[in-house]
Amino acid sequence: MRIWLAISLVSLVIFSACLSTTTTSVTESKLRIVTEVYPPYNFVDADNNITGQSTEIVQAILQKVGTQADIEVMPLADGLSLAQTGPGVVIYSLNRTPQRESLFKWVGPIGHYEQAFYAKKGLSVKLSKLEDARKVGKVGVYKGDAGNQFLASQGFTNLDESQTDAEALKKLVDGKVQLWLGNADGMEITARTAGVNVGDVVLLPVVAIRADLYIAFSKDVPDSTIAVWQNALKALNQEKDVDGKTVYDKITVKYSDPEYIKTLLKM
Repeated sequence: MRIWLAISLVSLVIFSACLSTTTTSVTESKLRIVTEVYPPYNFVDADNNITGQSTEIVQAILQKVGTQADIEVMPLADGLSLAQTGPGVVIYSLNRTPQRESLFKWVGPIGHYEQAFYAKKGLSVKLSKLEDARKVGKVGVYKGDAGNQFLASQGFTNLDESQTDAEALKKLVDGKVQLWLGNADGMEITARTAGVNVGDVVLLPVVAIRADLYIAFSKDVPDSTIAVWQNALKALNQEKDVDGKTVYDKITVKYSDPEYIKTLLKM
């Protein structure tokens, strides 16, 4: 009787372990990963491939944890809506703002970015502080973006929302808005997408946002999955190859090279 009971207990433990492993695996395999067009972190190259600094980091994490998942591109507002409702939605790259903190579970940081104001070349616009942007006609912003949310939280009432940064930049060049809040690191790609010349706009000396970027998960994703992803990211930041460089460093160096960006866009 005791022998039978011992065997039964062992079997139960093994079954429970297998069930736990299976549940985790199923949960991870069902993750739906979405992103927006926000270069150089996430964008679509000339061959219609989803790429970018953050995209490669997410792909490296997936490989590290042994999970396969497709990545979808959609407007930020749509992605945020999906990630808030779930199930099993992952969205990157997000600024971890106070407004978003409780809406998601977080892994990161996976990068850093700045947003500053741009004006059309030749247009007499003077900015020395954030408050000056209230007085300059319309400010073009990317709908749902952290910059959009930040200016709105500061009481800006002259915001003109666009579905993409490229659309907002095109409005600036066409004179439909007087300022655009954009990201300098992605300017070449955004301008190419908008079909405008980079030389037609000027960067003004007022930075609105400096922040880290993160991967966000819908709240139903298990904490165990969040921990696995965070540990994988930590490994990408710490484990060095024979050349003494980490995977993370190699990825970020690539996307800070204008020539590499040109090869992706076939410029």
